[in-house]
Amino acid sequence: MIRRVLLNAVLGGSASLLITGCAATRPQASQAGRPAGRHMALPEARPLGAHYPTAGFEAHEMNPDEQPAAPTGTLKLEQALGAALLRNPSLAAFSHNLRAVEARLLQARALPNPELEFGLDEYDRDGKGLDAAETSVTLGQLFELGGKRHWRTRVAEAEGELAGWDYESKRLDVFTETARRFTAVIVAQQRFELAGAAVQLAEKTSRAVRERVKAGKEPPLQASKSEAELEMVRMDLFEANNVLRVARRKLAAMWGGERAEFSNVEGHLDGVLGPVPSMTALRSRLALNPDLARWDAEIRMRRSALSLEKSARVPDVTAAIGFQSFEEDGTDSLALGVGLPLPLFDRNQGNIAAAAYGLSKAEAERSAAELALAAELAEIHAGLTTSYQRVEALRGKVVPAMEQAFAAAHEGYQQGKFGFLDMLDAQRGLFQAKGALVDALSDYHTALADIQGITGTSIEVLMNGKKKD
Repeated sequence: MIRRVLLNAVLGGSASLLITGCAATRPQASQAGRPAGRHMALPEARPLGAHYPTAGFEAHEMNPDEQPAAPTGTLKLEQALGAALLRNPSLAAFSHNLRAVEARLLQARALPNPELEFGLDEYDRDGKGLDAAETSVTLGQLFELGGKRHWRTRVAEAEGELAGWDYESKRLDVFTETARRFTAVIVAQQRFELAGAAVQLAEKTSRAVRERVKAGKEPPLQASKSEAELEMVRMDLFEANNVLRVARRKLAAMWGGERAEFSNVEGHLDGVLGPVPSMTALRSRLALNPDLARWDAEIRMRRSALSLEKSARVPDVTAAIGFQSFEEDGTDSLALGVGLPLPLFDRNQGNIAAAAYGLSKAEAERSAAELALAAELAEIHAGLTTSYQRVEALRGKVVPAMEQAFAAAHEGYQQGKFGFLDMLDAQRGLFQAKGALVDALSDYHTALADIQGITGTSIEVLMNGKKKD
């Protein structure tokens, strides 16, 4: 009877410890706002594009029938951004990393498992089989001292925040790259249209030259030159068409498309916001950059890791309670034990020093990251300012002047006042100026996308919503 009571007590204690361990890792409610894991709070999304559903969260929770298909028809920037953020394969892969970190946090909060040991001693002594055996059942439990579980959890929580910042950084990268590729498609469309206009103009010029040659006003050599010029611009048109196809496929790849299902993109490449925001206004927004904000979480994680290593200096205690049965004389007994390592040689001094160096390294890297981001922002700001000035000069002075020059040269050539080369130079100059304007507008809008990405803020917010057409 006593034997059964003691055995039930041991097994009941084991079950209680197991239940306690499970209760200690019960999921916590997630924070409101940004989608979060059940066991950790993620950083709040930066304002830029925060209203778009993102891959790995909303997309994961959606019914497959509810997920939008790849964009078709005429594509606008908002549609491209929405599709990319919801369907981008790399962004979806980052969300799996968040869930892996969440699982590690769950593991960090778990209590050590109790250990149940069954022993059989002196079996078959003097040929008596089990009659002379000693049986024992022992329940042991490791008790972590020094706050190890607390600091282990703090490290895992900081790792979760870091993973959240990495996800947010990737989200902004996808947003920025989609805007850049959308701009590239608009530029490619305009270059294709410009090349088509050049072909039409070259064909018109070639007909005018042939008429003058036929009338004996130009030598036949000029007709050959005009035909050669026509073939050159036709080659430019063919190249522009290839560039456009590649740009369309690269944009579709942002939402995992193997080919472009949309027919064309619609946007205002000629729209210029102004004036360019000051470097001071942009610099104040750098704190929103997740690549910089993550270092606060990195330093917290390093400090927690240092505290965790320091807590390892405190030895853990293993307590055990057991029940022994002596079959030979039919007696029972209880056994109690406590195990305590003696920290004579290994006091975890090496790991503590390494963790301290890791903390110092993180603090230095944070300063380096801030300087690197400021330098990158200054470079983008300079490029934005330069492209803005180029757009203003080309659109306000250069292109109108070249249009007038070509119109005068073309009319003068037909009247015999100018030679063929004069008209050809004016024609080339006009299309070079228009091409330079497209390049300047491309550089301008690409720089805008980069500034949005590095500050995590819409450029319209930085410019107070003022727009100059």
